[in-house]
Amino acid sequence: MEYSEIYRAVLKDGEFIGGNLKHTKWSKCPDGIYSLEIKLPYGDFLKLSGYEMFNFFIGASKSLRDGAITINHIHALGKREEMVTSYRITLIGSNPVARHKLGDITVRQFPFGKEGMGRTSTSGWKNGID
Repeated sequence: MEYSEIYRAVLKDGEFIGGNLKHTKWSKCPDGIYSLEIKLPYGDFLKLSGYEMFNFFIGASKSLRDGAITINHIHALGKREEMVTSYRITLIGSNPVARHKLGDITVRQFPFGKEGMGRTSTSGWKNGID
């Protein structure tokens, strides 16, 4: 699955339109985000707002057999008062017995600095605006 404009950051002076699943352009997104809107697989949007900081990245896995990369999830994170709320959107859903289906959103909370699935910190944080 590949679609363009996978997110939109609403900024103090306009907006920043994200790239696609292979080139998200998150590193080019400026600080000063009011809200972050993530495009879901079926065309709806998930809106994050009211956070001190925002983060966005793609979760992928590499096949041991042929080296192909499979994009599994979109991760959108918001930090408020030293807690991170992680929204993980499932992008692969072809297995009918899989626990998570295409478009499912898993919400978790971690202490800031342990948002990498409760173990490590992630880079790429952007400052928000209250």
